[in-house]
Amino acid sequence: MNQYNNRRKFLIQSRNLVYGGLASWLCGCVGAFSQDSDRLASRLPNNSSDDKQQIIVIGAGIAGITAAKKLQAEGYHVVVLEGRDRIGGRIWTDNSLGVPLDLGAAWIHKVGGNPLSPLVKQFGINTVKSDYDSQWNYQGVNQLLDEVEERRINLAFQTFIEMVNKLKDETPLSKSISLEEVAQQVIQAKQIEGITLKGFRARLASTVESEMGDNLVNLGIRGFNEDSAFTGADVVFPQGYTQVVQALAKDLDIRINHLVQKIAYDDMGVEVTTNRGVFKGARVIVTVPLGVLKRGSIEFSPALPQEKLTAIEQLGMGALNKLVLKFPKQFWASEPHSMAYINGDRDRQSSDRYIDFWNWQKYIKQPILVALVSGNFSRALSQMSQSEATQNIMMDLQAMFGKDISPPTATLLTQWHNDPFAYGSYTTFAPRASFEDCDRLANPVGDRLFFAGEATYGKYLGTVHGALLSGEREANRIAKIDKLG
Repeated sequence: MNQYNNRRKFLIQSRNLVYGGLASWLCGCVGAFSQDSDRLASRLPNNSSDDKQQIIVIGAGIAGITAAKKLQAEGYHVVVLEGRDRIGGRIWTDNSLGVPLDLGAAWIHKVGGNPLSPLVKQFGINTVKSDYDSQWNYQGVNQLLDEVEERRINLAFQTFIEMVNKLKDETPLSKSISLEEVAQQVIQAKQIEGITLKGFRARLASTVESEMGDNLVNLGIRGFNEDSAFTGADVVFPQGYTQVVQALAKDLDIRINHLVQKIAYDDMGVEVTTNRGVFKGARVIVTVPLGVLKRGSIEFSPALPQEKLTAIEQLGMGALNKLVLKFPKQFWASEPHSMAYINGDRDRQSSDRYIDFWNWQKYIKQPILVALVSGNFSRALSQMSQSEATQNIMMDLQAMFGKDISPPTATLLTQWHNDPFAYGSYTTFAPRASFEDCDRLANPVGDRLFFAGEATYGKYLGTVHGALLSGEREANRIAKIDKLG
């Protein structure tokens, strides 16, 4: 099975109803924490074997918390600086609708061999199986796509996969080809039309665009179907993913509402300037999302090397968002884990408008659907009011179940691409990008400036476990440098 069916990417939130991050980003915050920068400066290492060196970690997402946890266990003094008013980064469990809802990361992808699985077991966190193969495709009101059309769509998709793999082998690295170009070749070669064409476009949207968080035209062939996968089931958290973050963060020194503005580094150490003061230390690990690096929100002194800047530019940042819909009662079938309407009118060749409806009732026993939208359509929704966005999404549900279905009683809309602490959902392989760009982004600058986060882990790009492993990698790298030194 194509690995794009085997994992759901890092889903992300920036709910505009309650999120106050933008004001904090622009104006800074004053609160309960105060910082004695002189005390921190005194923690600089003197190369003594007894000295507990101070490491500064930027970002309290899963990568930063994992790195800090491991370094603290190694005897380092670690301080984590987080710009938000909460920890977790792109992991965020919201309870405003009366039940835990993961507006950010929601899945563990393949529990067998996944580094998150031992943590879930260690902390006694409950999970529920999520079945990606259980999707119902509707072509009309209570009318499912028939098996003959499903087979035709599957054959077209298999042709697409084979053509991508062939082009990857034959195309020089200097030439970029988008997945949209490949899709057009398949459509023309196989003369796909009618409901089969709509189904093929929907399949591409579901298994590629919704996985990557962007349209095919913004995705390149080089990263397609090359990521590594584990085995076993995909699972979700009925009580929220935040449980993992909270458990890992126990006993760590985390300073929230600390917006990092500048990172200076030289042979003597590092100095991190925030809206709350200056922090000095031996080394710094930067774990902010790729979108933040693309915006240049943090000043580096000296500037980052050109090869790292090129990697930041060439890698893409997706825009995958969620609209959570809570209804007075369930009107859809209980069996499928996800549903989609594939017979809609599309103005463009690319399937800009596609919605995956995840049946969250199966996981939390509440009449809730979670609509996943990506790419240009996702960005377009952010230009609407929340009520307009809801009405837009509801058109697909009405096409599937009739116009007399009840409207939702509550909704939550995420906008990751507008979130100043993310500027996107997660990293993608844009047409000019490659795994080497992830490696270049991961490379430290000297022995002072280190980088972690899902963008730096091409093997598991865009996943929670990739972010976790990147944090471990940098902690191990620092410990090795100090041991050798």
